[in-house]
Order: sequence, then structure tokens, then C-alpha cells
Amino acid sequence: MMRPLALLLLLGMGLAVLFPLLGPALPPGTELRLLSQDLRTLHGAWRVEGRRLLALSPPVPPRTGQEVQLLLVLPGEKPRNFPGVADRGDVLLLQDKERVSLLRLLKEVYGLAPPERLWP
Repeated sequence: MMRPLALLLLLGMGLAVLFPLLGPALPPGTELRLLSQDLRTLHGAWRVEGRRLLALSPPVPPRTGQEVQLLLVLPGEKPRNFPGVADRGDVLLLQDKERVSLLRLLKEVYGLAPPERLWP
């Protein structure tokens, strides 16, 4: 009995860490742009349409381990940026000392259906 309870508690804590990262919701029209650390290279841009994440441009894959910035633009709000690290078709966003998968966050917290990988 103790083991399932501990697992449930850990899962709840993990989702609690994920939830506030991008905000309470990603409404349709929200745009995500992945930029190089110096903001000179656009690695990819996506828009939330319904429950899907649609590419706005062909991706320019960053190197695995490269530091990147995720720019989040919710309709009618100022853009916010989040530091991260590129990781094989995904971005690991940095929150405190934790690394959180952007694709996992979009699926599990926001209920979106992003592509399997953000770039090949």
C-alpha cells in the first residue's frame, strides 16, 4: 500500500513543478519560438491550433546540448522567454535546478498533441 501512495505523491509533485512553468493555459493562437541563446537563429516556430501544435516554419535543428531560448507569446500578452537546452528533437526547459521536457509538458500538462519530435 505504501509504494503506490509514494508513487502517486511523486507524480503529483512532478506535475506541480510542471504546471506553473508556462502558465495556466495555452489558448489557441499561442506561439512558441525556439531561438539560439544570442537570439540570432530561429530554430523553429509553432502555433497552438485547437489541441495541436502546428509548425510555422521548417525547423533549423540546434545541436544537442546547445543552450536555447523558448519565446512564448500568448494572444494579447507580452512575450516571455524560458532558458533551455536542445535535446534530440526536444527542449529541456530549465526551472530552478530541474530540466523539464517541453514535449512532455505540452502533452501531460496542457493536453496538446505536439509532434513526436520538434525537429528531425
